[in-house]
Amino acid sequence: MPKIARDLGQHWEWNPNSTMRYLNKAIWLAWSEYKWSIILSVISSLLVGILWGANIGAVYPFAEVIFKGQNLHEWVVRETETCQTAIREGEAKIADLRAANEDEKTITIQQQMVDGWKSRLRNVEKTKPWIAKYAPTSPFNTLLGIVAFLVLGTTLKCVFLALSIILMSRAAFRTSQTLQRRYFAKILELQLGKAKRNDTGDSAARIGGDIGAVGNAISILLGKSLREPAKMITCIAGAAYINWRLLVLSLLVCPLAAYLLMLLAKSIKRTSIQVMEASGRLIGFFLQITSGFYVVKAFGNEELEMVRFKQKTEDVYRQQMKLEIYGSLIRSNNELLGIGMVCLSLIAGGYLVLNQATHIFNIRLADKPMDFGGIMTFYAFLIAAADPIRKLGDVFGGIQAGVAGAERVYSVLSAEPSIKDPENPIPLVNGDISFNNVFFRYNDNVSVLEGTQLTIRQGEKVAIVGPNGCGKSTLINLLLRFYDPDEGSVTIGGVDLRDAKQSDVRGRIGLVTQHTVLFNDSIIENIRYGRLNATDEEVANAGEMAEVDAFVHSHTENGYQSNCGELGSALSGGQRQRIAIARAMLKNPDIFIFDEATSQIDLESERLIHAAFERCVGDNTAIMITHRPAALELADRIVVMNAGQIEAIGSHQELLKQSKTYYELYREEAVLDRQAA
Repeated sequence: MPKIARDLGQHWEWNPNSTMRYLNKAIWLAWSEYKWSIILSVISSLLVGILWGANIGAVYPFAEVIFKGQNLHEWVVRETETCQTAIREGEAKIADLRAANEDEKTITIQQQMVDGWKSRLRNVEKTKPWIAKYAPTSPFNTLLGIVAFLVLGTTLKCVFLALSIILMSRAAFRTSQTLQRRYFAKILELQLGKAKRNDTGDSAARIGGDIGAVGNAISILLGKSLREPAKMITCIAGAAYINWRLLVLSLLVCPLAAYLLMLLAKSIKRTSIQVMEASGRLIGFFLQITSGFYVVKAFGNEELEMVRFKQKTEDVYRQQMKLEIYGSLIRSNNELLGIGMVCLSLIAGGYLVLNQATHIFNIRLADKPMDFGGIMTFYAFLIAAADPIRKLGDVFGGIQAGVAGAERVYSVLSAEPSIKDPENPIPLVNGDISFNNVFFRYNDNVSVLEGTQLTIRQGEKVAIVGPNGCGKSTLINLLLRFYDPDEGSVTIGGVDLRDAKQSDVRGRIGLVTQHTVLFNDSIIENIRYGRLNATDEEVANAGEMAEVDAFVHSHTENGYQSNCGELGSALSGGQRQRIAIARAMLKNPDIFIFDEATSQIDLESERLIHAAFERCVGDNTAIMITHRPAALELADRIVVMNAGQIEAIGSHQELLKQSKTYYELYREEAVLDRQAA
């Protein structure tokens, strides 16, 4: 609690523009796409508020008519006589006061009472024709009419309430869908280049919980936050109609409650962000452990991971409890506001009715003495207004969570990707691939490429070898334009890749990586991912060329329709690799890239795939990152890299003599291959 007390005690200036800026963007998105749902929902909310007040207003005829065994016709006669008598007596008293030269203030008070009775008489006269024409003549029928009014009003209120909720939920959910699609698209952009990336758990939390909080806030802001105030305003208007001065007195507790509410706002928003961040860390940890499940089991570290997981859940628990405490304080604040209003009015109103007075401490609170029906209806309106005030406590917490979620979501949506298409892209043509004096570093402290100069001729098969960390995969990342060089350029056919569209660059390249990524779908659809419009026959041909047939018919239940499992978990490493090769072959690209593509395949399968490689690549350009001696035989040239630079280029025999790095690499791989054979 000390931390909470400090949070509430911090000085804070309420700035709705900065606080709501991102949420306003989401609201504008909802309005621009689903305005008619919102308009109809708002109209329904307003009608709910009006009908709510109308139902409460039925207290007066119960108190003043039904409970006295009268009908409305008799009530009109009685009210008319009461008003006329009070006016006559009041005017006579004023005349007596003037004759006695009484204080002008006393005369003014008496005149105000007379004016109040006259106003009441005018209202009765306005309702008299309607009552004479439509009102029942017996007290019981009058009771039935009032009950029918209540039933009809409540039924209509329920209909409009349902419409309001459904229409606003549609707009909120659709807006959340739109935000999720935009967020997903932005993540696909921001994953490229050197920009700081959110971890998987944090991104999952944002696209799920944070965007959900934004949608909930939109639903609240344009639904309950309009509906409940409409109910409250209708009741306050009804109370003001009965006695606006007494209402003003009852509302004296509002400024204090509003001040406390503003103090809670910052803490709720900050804690909402902390809950989202802690949830993201929990989800990320869970995904990490489930993906590394076999490592955890193999090393017997279940207890360690259980302790870590418990710590993550404790972090979420602590932040959620803080949020609940703040929420309870808001609800308590609103409850106290409601009861404070009622208590003030009970004291003041009770005094006015019991003493048939219009002033308290020489402060005028009524035009005329209040009757039982009037004061009971006034209290009913105040109590009915307190219910929406109580519900607005939950509204406020939901809006603050939406504000926090909108900030986290729009901070990503507003980020600029580091890899962008040019305004006037130049079409690519087939040609030589050139790395022109390329410098690149992933961060300021680690240099990966240092003035790399390399040309790969069109149709050439080139193998790139070198120790780990020498920059081989970085060359591939630059060619695919996953990154841009810090200095120098990468060109295809003489066109700098930064001057071409990304889709044009990657559409010409077929990639097979060491770490194969398969989707939780059938084998045929994972191969078809290389070219979505390919026929089943074309997919099967690619599978046959990549030796997928060698296992798909003998080791799976449903052939090409068999599911690969999450991340290909239903298949072995070699099987996954062959599917990835088939996928690249199906694309029929101008440039093939094999990044350690045969590293998880046995020697027999490797020979078969190399034969398929020669058939598939044909006259196209191929780049292989490999250490396997058998794969090196497929290359026209071999490029040796070391410490971010090109150490040597030549044939296998030439490099054995010229490059110590190549000699050592080849000797190690040859020994491993003999052992495997």
